[in-house]
Amino acid sequence: MKEKCEIIYKNIEQNSKYESTIKEVIEECFKQEGLDKTNIYISITLTNPEEIEKINKQYRNIDKPTDVLSFPMFEKEELEKFIEENSKNTNINMQGDILGDVVISIPKVYEQAEEYGHSFERELAYMVVHGFYHLMGYDHIEEEDKKIMRPKEEAILDKLGIKRETSTTKAKEEIKNKEKKNKNKITNSSSLDAWKNATNGIIYATTTQRNIKIQLVIAVFVVIISLFFNLDRAEFLCFLFTIILILFAEMCNTAIETVVDLYVDVYHPKAKIAKDVAAGGVVITAINALIVGYFLFFDKLSNIGLNFIKNIAESPIHLAFSTIVIVIIAALALIAIARTNKYKTLNHKFIPSGFTTFAFAANTIIWLMVDNMTNNEAINIVILTLSLVLSILVAASRIDAKAHKLSEIIFSACIGIMLVLIIYGIALGVMQI
Repeated sequence: MKEKCEIIYKNIEQNSKYESTIKEVIEECFKQEGLDKTNIYISITLTNPEEIEKINKQYRNIDKPTDVLSFPMFEKEELEKFIEENSKNTNINMQGDILGDVVISIPKVYEQAEEYGHSFERELAYMVVHGFYHLMGYDHIEEEDKKIMRPKEEAILDKLGIKRETSTTKAKEEIKNKEKKNKNKITNSSSLDAWKNATNGIIYATTTQRNIKIQLVIAVFVVIISLFFNLDRAEFLCFLFTIILILFAEMCNTAIETVVDLYVDVYHPKAKIAKDVAAGGVVITAINALIVGYFLFFDKLSNIGLNFIKNIAESPIHLAFSTIVIVIIAALALIAIARTNKYKTLNHKFIPSGFTTFAFAANTIIWLMVDNMTNNEAINIVILTLSLVLSILVAASRIDAKAHKLSEIIFSACIGIMLVLIIYGIALGVMQI
């Protein structure tokens, strides 16, 4: 007879600890529900958040990771009839019929075990039981259904001796700690914490949202193009504000979609309205960008020539500011790439520090422009020294805060310096045409 449980590993390493826990739980589940006398078996896939997100998107049209997914092969009434017939005659199907598939995100199991304050085995066992009863046709969306499903799950865990903390004092302390932890997650304890969370939000958006990645590439392109136009201060501010407005609208759209997906797992007309309105806001900012671009560049494009290209040499401040914008966007792009699993070397040793990249880029620009600031050599030396010291202090603070390793700080400093030198080198080449 086929084993009651088939365990599949997808993009994670095989682990005997997982298997022993799962098989023990499934054996008890089958006994409790009378499946041990049938040829039914269950398939359990253990995977990572990225893979379970793909499955969730493909089969449920929900574009986010989750902890456990269940895909039953029987309707509840059909399953009850099947169990009854099989229990009478186990020779009906010696090959076995699959009850369904359960997919579990192992990293999520570890995360929730830590969050809820119990062992990994307890959380994994609960995931298996939870997935099993979904395959059996039970649900927990409605309160009445939950009252049936939850006791069945707890009965299995109690039978195996896998219990929650029963001490009243400990239970209250755990709840208190959990509430405190959750409060800390959604509130900022300081201004520095607020900046850190805001930076994480920007990095998340640039890492996960395809449209924002495209818009950042376009932003870099148009900023570079703007270097070849003699924009005055008001025009440049208008141009820069338009770019920021598009990115802001796209990030708001992402935030709204995330909140809607958090509370609505199935199609709902009002959820669609919220997403459509947010997407409409992005379209309006894009149309505004086209209008601004037309009025800023149409007349200038009609007078393109060699003198127009050389306008960059007459705008050192514009060049410096545009370089900083390009460096910031490039740093965000590198951080986004480093935080994916595609480039393991970059991910483990060279995650860029945005602060360090910016500091050394600014320092390099000051070194390149210092001769134009003042003709006093002593003052120039003071400016150069202070600029370098500040850059080093910024880099050291990232190491002291344990936000980055030394290799990442050196890598970030090199990136900032090289980007500025490349951009200024291009500008110098254009000036000499």
